[in-house]
Amino acid sequence: MKFLFGDMVERNISLQVLLSLIIVAVVIGAIDLIFLFLNELSDVSESYSFQQILIYCLKSFPYRLFDLTSYICLIGLIIGIGALTDRGEMIGTQILGKSLASISLAAFRPVLLIMILGIFASEFVIPGLSQSAEENRFQLQDKASVKKGYWNGNKENISFFLSAPERDQILGLTVYEFDENRNFLRSTFAPKANLEEGIWKTQQQEVIFSTKSNSVLVPPSLSLDLDQMLSPKYLPLSNLYLQSKRNYSKYRKKEMSLEFWRKVLQPFITFSLVLLAMSFLIGPMKEQKTGQRILIAIGMAFAFDLSQKLLGSISVVSQIPTITSVLLPPIIIICLSLILLKRT
Repeated sequence: MKFLFGDMVERNISLQVLLSLIIVAVVIGAIDLIFLFLNELSDVSESYSFQQILIYCLKSFPYRLFDLTSYICLIGLIIGIGALTDRGEMIGTQILGKSLASISLAAFRPVLLIMILGIFASEFVIPGLSQSAEENRFQLQDKASVKKGYWNGNKENISFFLSAPERDQILGLTVYEFDENRNFLRSTFAPKANLEEGIWKTQQQEVIFSTKSNSVLVPPSLSLDLDQMLSPKYLPLSNLYLQSKRNYSKYRKKEMSLEFWRKVLQPFITFSLVLLAMSFLIGPMKEQKTGQRILIAIGMAFAFDLSQKLLGSISVVSQIPTITSVLLPPIIIICLSLILLKRT
């Protein structure tokens, strides 16, 4: 238990860092939410009202906050430990016999808690909210079209739907049916279809065109695997791993693999930035003011984020393994941090 929570001195450090992390998360999250809301106002219409924009922003918020977790931990740690240093508590902690390793471990405990919560959210919470937010927004903005919807084919028919706001619901379904010789029979449309007991059931289905008059309207047989069609960020970790191993186009497999490694290695990325923060606090920059350290950290976080996104985009369309594009920036940060720490 002492290893998990530490003694009274270490708990004081952990509490200070946790409070700083919460404050930074609230501030950064609020700023991001405000800018997202202002950006969406340009698309306001009768169907996409202020209320719908607010709902979209709130549903998108967990994914965006998860994406910013590493940088929140970096800034929060610098502010938390910096505040203790400015009050002289770090000197008192070292006088009481606490080593730099013990102080670092105490500061890392609340970060570890955030990592665990982030992994849990990326598996069970974020995918469904992200899918609902983006797909509903897509539909409400009337941007759905044949070019931007989803196509699927099997032996009996070819189907197309505009959006999938839920895992068990699709909207704007059009089905083109064929006979055994692949001759066109008819096309039908249903505004909505729901997945019930493993079967997609259409609602208010109607015939658009048929080669046979007075044909009996039979619900089409649909075999839709939404994991194959939707954006990778809509999928939980377990689904991403399974889908990345299936036989898709090379580009699709790379997309799945990149999103998978980004989520799996998020704790490692966070750890690299936490180590960077500690090198700022107990390394050569420890005499700098907290504000200066924060500005330098923000600059490095921006460069880190830009390089990671650039490498990720390159890896999807090249021979570079996606795991390499995700691992390379944090490894460089760790090496840089260790160099700074050795100069302590």
